[in-house]
Amino acid sequence: MIHSANTRIAISTVGSCVIVVDGKVVSGVPTIFYKVAAYLLLAGTNGSVTRQRLWSALWSDPRDADRAAANLRRSLARIRALQAKYGFTLIESNFHTVYLVEDAQVSWDLKRLWGILLDQGQPVRLGSYPGELLADIHDSGPEFEDWLGTWRETLRGRFLDRLAQSISDESWASKNGPARRALAQEILSVDPCNEEAFRILMIDAAASRNAARLKQVYQRCETELRHELNVAISAETRTLYEGLMRSITN
Repeated sequence: MIHSANTRIAISTVGSCVIVVDGKVVSGVPTIFYKVAAYLLLAGTNGSVTRQRLWSALWSDPRDADRAAANLRRSLARIRALQAKYGFTLIESNFHTVYLVEDAQVSWDLKRLWGILLDQGQPVRLGSYPGELLADIHDSGPEFEDWLGTWRETLRGRFLDRLAQSISDESWASKNGPARRALAQEILSVDPCNEEAFRILMIDAAASRNAARLKQVYQRCETELRHELNVAISAETRTLYEGLMRSITN
């Protein structure tokens, strides 16, 4: 996780959920902390939602509103205890709303990633999308699961769009081989069937006259497309591969 020298609390909710305090991983963090934080940031208005909306999303049985409200009260108490124990504040609440607050000592990967995706002027750092949103959070209610699935697709799609822009922008031609290779591998870590990324790796292998690696990349592309999408490799990719292989072996 990337964070400044001034922060002592590092919170991860993209990929594995974890809190690191002064360089040490905190154990026993209630999963509700990660759920509430992510929901407030992505679904809230300026990081704020009503208590009713929050408990409806987390405990979505409309027949038992009193129990859901009580669950939220207990969960917020656990969140306050966690924050007090480690000396930081990210989530606060009042009688009507639950909301995010700024704390200079906190670095949060989801907030940073979402800010980058919203701002076309900010470059996308490689490694800033290490996995799905709340990847190791399971057994949530159906409404929250639907919300989470939608936002996982949204974040993944926006991240891939920004990486695709990186490939097509004017600075792409000036990137060296390792930089191009790293970008293509980043794309494939999120979208393993992206043929454009495979073509970049094929060109990179051919540039170093590495026929074995060129063949390996092509075969991996074929395998991913067949297993994940049940489609054949495109004519564009196949033609590129055959031409590159001829240029190396002739």
